[in-house]
Amino acid sequence: MMPVVVGDNIVDILVDRGVTSIGGNCLNVAVHMSRLGEPVRYVGSVGDDAAGRWLIDALHGEGLDTSAVAVTTGAPTGYAVIHHRDGEREFGDFDRGASQLRLTAAQWEVVSGASLIHTSYSSALERELPRLRRTAPVSFDFDTHVDDEYAAGLVPFVSHAFFSGAGHDPAALDAYARRLLADGVETVTITRGADGALHWRPGRQWHQAARSVEAVDTLGAGDAYIARMLVGIGRGEAPEESLAAAADLAAEVCRTLGALGLNTSQTLAVSDDQEREIAR
Repeated sequence: MMPVVVGDNIVDILVDRGVTSIGGNCLNVAVHMSRLGEPVRYVGSVGDDAAGRWLIDALHGEGLDTSAVAVTTGAPTGYAVIHHRDGEREFGDFDRGASQLRLTAAQWEVVSGASLIHTSYSSALERELPRLRRTAPVSFDFDTHVDDEYAAGLVPFVSHAFFSGAGHDPAALDAYARRLLADGVETVTITRGADGALHWRPGRQWHQAARSVEAVDTLGAGDAYIARMLVGIGRGEAPEESLAAAADLAAEVCRTLGALGLNTSQTLAVSDDQEREIAR
């Protein structure tokens, strides 16, 4: 048994830099876990198009098993247009496309053998969380849905909860995390940008400072953080060890262009015509 990451994938179009890259919250987590030496399966869907074939080839280049990546005519491969302002990414037009289609019977069979399942707010699997939780412990990326109605409906099915909480009052975050733990969540991790990250387990809280870094691109830093925390949880690491390593990895991602770095098989310089074709 091994972790299974289920959910979104897209083609990131970095329009200000003239390149594209594979991406998506869940795909990024799976790739980073694999790079960290963690055996992991990725389950998702792409369109029957050039972008989908390119994305699958890129995953092959990472050594990931792509047999659970469905190719469908039901929707095109998703994309996101991304701009950069002083190292900070800004999302423009996007369409998650095929990655939000329902899981096939064959994909459910792969999921059924998971030791841990990770998915996200961007994967359209909310209605499937009860079934996922009956299969294995669930890790969920709630993004900025801190203590809102969306999160409240899903928390009962989540074992490891991840949030982006920049700008929130730390005392309010602490109270919220403690409520989640009392409701049965095993770990809560809230990243806070330059203010670092907070992590809770029953009876204790940890704070991890952010690394000082001159950011080239913040795209995917949060996904890298989640990936490293999940690896630590799976290995039974001390929380402080996982948090420090996650901060290091997130900083490394911020120093490179693209969620997964430019010096990889995932990135390709493209012309304006190719960008439009991928986005179509």
